[in-house]
Amino acid sequence: MMDLARARFLVSARGREALAGLDPMLAALPLHTLAHELRRNHSADDAAALAEQVTLRHHAIEKLGADVSLLLTREGLEMMTPPAVAARRAARLAALDLPILDLTCGLGGDLLAVVNALTTGPVGPSPLRPRSREKGSGGEGRAIGLEKDPATAILAAANVPGATIVRGDAAGPPFALAHSAIILDPSRRSAAGRRFDPAAFSPNWNTCLALLDESAAGVLKASPGLDHTNIPANAEAEFVQLDRSMRECTIWTGVGAEPGLRRAVLLPAGVELTSEAPEAATGTIVPGAFVFDPESCVTRAGLVRHLAQILDARMMDPQIAYLTASAPAYHAMSACFEVLEVVPFSIARLRTALRAGHWRPVDIRRRAFPIEPPELLRLLGRMEGDPITLLCTTFATRRTIFIARQVARPTASPVPGRGNSAGR
Repeated sequence: MMDLARARFLVSARGREALAGLDPMLAALPLHTLAHELRRNHSADDAAALAEQVTLRHHAIEKLGADVSLLLTREGLEMMTPPAVAARRAARLAALDLPILDLTCGLGGDLLAVVNALTTGPVGPSPLRPRSREKGSGGEGRAIGLEKDPATAILAAANVPGATIVRGDAAGPPFALAHSAIILDPSRRSAAGRRFDPAAFSPNWNTCLALLDESAAGVLKASPGLDHTNIPANAEAEFVQLDRSMRECTIWTGVGAEPGLRRAVLLPAGVELTSEAPEAATGTIVPGAFVFDPESCVTRAGLVRHLAQILDARMMDPQIAYLTASAPAYHAMSACFEVLEVVPFSIARLRTALRAGHWRPVDIRRRAFPIEPPELLRLLGRMEGDPITLLCTTFATRRTIFIARQVARPTASPVPGRGNSAGR
């Protein structure tokens, strides 16, 4: 954690001026060299604080895909939501017309997105109880953050000047929640590493659910691999993917939520698929001329057969998310592949088939297959030829390789069924 003296320096006029005057190219220097360079014009403590910010902002570009000008800590950056994901959530919260409380605000990334999404003017009563207000904290704003760590709270107040930051613990917030929407992003990290059991989150899962029950509306962030049994019956669940990376499962309750609904979300395209969409028939068919690989948000949301109905495709194995059909179809949430050859798996058979077809694997995808793509490439050795994709799976208990070529969507071709999105 950052100490208070460093946080106070960074938010001071002197610290802001010093940070603004630094060349971003300094981030390319090793940390010890960077600190030494900064000590030419700053005290040792100030140089260390500035060097840390330069390095963290550089890492933020890599992690978030955006130029971040916020004041950062290592722990806070690890927890920060990518801007595209935060902006989408904030827009939905702002549309509820309720005061918004971020009970785990950290450095204020989600809260900043909320402030940007909110229109001006007061909405509803203040959620702050008079007895809990801190001197100078205000309390009449529509966006309020709660942060337990004092140094992090100082940085959050500087990062989100349009919000009120209050010191406190999310497990026992000093707010009246009944007329507000809340954000909960429990910590999923400890000194030992990432925690996957919701009972080990901080606040723990049951505490978070109890807070949601107290509030008029709320959103609870969890890891995208959250077991569906942890989703309460009165909640809506979204599985959010950014580009090719799964980012989170978000649990929505109260005003605006649809209990029992599951939604797959693909960003930045903004494409959605929900459990309200029609499903393809149960059962399986033998692999056809085309195979479809659904995006991770679809599989995590349990919407593979809903996507299959849109594609006019069917499952080839009840436990595997690959879909198949006799004709191509196109959807933003699925890649379409033309099957060139099907090979019962062995390295020798696969190598022979690739050389005979003059094919070179440039993309390897796997579902229920034991070998990692880099290892499979190593085992195959050097290949020459036309670029192809290997779809590796266990089909009907047999390890199978589909040698395939990805089919791009024709410019003027409509997407079958409901188009590029289904559901609300």
